[in-house]
Amino acid sequence: METIERPAPNAAQIGGKSTSSAYPFQSTETGADGIAGIAAGRAENSLTAEIMISEKAAAWAKGARRISAATLARLGVGSGTTYFPELDRRSEGLFFRYPNGWKARAIPDKAFVAGKGFKLSFWNIDRVIVANPPRVYIVEGEFDALALVEAGVSPDAVLSVPNGAKERPADAPQDQAGYAYVDEAMRAGLSRAKQFVWCGDGDGPGLALRTDMARLLGAARFSFVDWPEGCKDANDLLAGDGPEALRSLVEDGALPWPVAGLYRMRELPEPAPFTLWKPGFPEWESKVMLAPRTLSVVTGHPGHGKTALWAQIWFKVVQTYGVGICVASFETRPKPHLRRQLRTLHAGGLEKDLTEREIAAADAWINDRYLFVVHPEQKPTLEWFLDMAEVAVVRHGARIIQVDPWNRLEGARERNESETDYIGRCLRNNPRLRARHELPCADSCSSRKNGLNPPRFSAEPRGYFGFEALGQHGGSRIRGASAGDIRRRLPQDGSGPLPSRGTVRRAGIPV
Repeated sequence: METIERPAPNAAQIGGKSTSSAYPFQSTETGADGIAGIAAGRAENSLTAEIMISEKAAAWAKGARRISAATLARLGVGSGTTYFPELDRRSEGLFFRYPNGWKARAIPDKAFVAGKGFKLSFWNIDRVIVANPPRVYIVEGEFDALALVEAGVSPDAVLSVPNGAKERPADAPQDQAGYAYVDEAMRAGLSRAKQFVWCGDGDGPGLALRTDMARLLGAARFSFVDWPEGCKDANDLLAGDGPEALRSLVEDGALPWPVAGLYRMRELPEPAPFTLWKPGFPEWESKVMLAPRTLSVVTGHPGHGKTALWAQIWFKVVQTYGVGICVASFETRPKPHLRRQLRTLHAGGLEKDLTEREIAAADAWINDRYLFVVHPEQKPTLEWFLDMAEVAVVRHGARIIQVDPWNRLEGARERNESETDYIGRCLRNNPRLRARHELPCADSCSSRKNGLNPPRFSAEPRGYFGFEALGQHGGSRIRGASAGDIRRRLPQDGSGPLPSRGTVRRAGIPV
């Protein structure tokens, strides 16, 4: 067990118990998981435990952050000395207890460290779960949570996310998985709250985190605070305008997160930074842009290269931007066919020529980024597929959904449902998944299977896409260049797309 040094004898003692039960800040070798961890934290973080805060730590909190020793004690914050890797030395710090371990902030120099066994969770979650307040305030750091309590907000209604915000809404699988603590808290009882008030930072990363939290906690109960000009968070407003201004804003000035309908301009939140993905081929980058919350439809004759072409395009996106992808490939087996193709793309050589080390590296990369949807009875329906896609997004952090071919889902048509009605129902259901989870979806359709004609798209894609058609028949063009011209201009060193002999037509539908 790693034990943190307690404050020196001149520490301020808060509570009436003997020093033998003082705040030890011991990290655990193995922390409990999920709901069990939160439940264990309730008992371990008993408010009857004695808190020790050194005079130096209390003075720093009051002078630098306007946080009193009484507020530190109300939220179970103590002080001690430990090693901070960022500083490469031991330093005194303020310690924040979590259900599974602790996190410390060095003083006066800024540095952070977490104890062994630390597992991501909301800070103060155990207390909020027990109190079950109707309104819960969520901030972006422990000091902002302390600022709210200093301003008069109940300590039973304040949470802080355990780590900082990202530059944009979560894309990579590991980023999505980093939000597992939200789901655990909701299942542990946080879902009983009637309103969540987001009081995070007002910078770009803070807006991105706000977008993620609105999605995870549910827009219907989500409100947010816009800070006055010159203030970026709750602690700034406390220091600049005082506790009354802070409490008034968070309790009376929160704006509801827009769900649907008509809004005034001030009610609309600032959007998170817009994400665009390039397809990875210089020749196409002025023609094609991919983005979350968009639908791509790829059509062409059977066996003419749709799967190979778009497998490489999505490979480039996954490789370049580090996002995860869920592939529903109903006519191409993941093993061995897709695996062979992805191994070749990753290693830059044919599978038969790869070394064991190259194969192992490629397989590890594929396993980390790709999920494959395989129906146990080979009879996928639209509803089943949407369920699988949502699991891939929420549980595994997928950011791209690819269906290949779409025709295999057409068995979901009801007996009295026309083809037009069925397509309309699919297009209504598909955007719900994309909008809720910020997803791009790509559907591949074979144009002549079962006697069907290829779908036509008359509307010019707006905003996100410029890529209209790539083909060999009927004068298909990419902004004036024939498919043959484009193939001749592509690099021959493997960095360009795999050759396709048929027609691939694509339309983007902004939502």
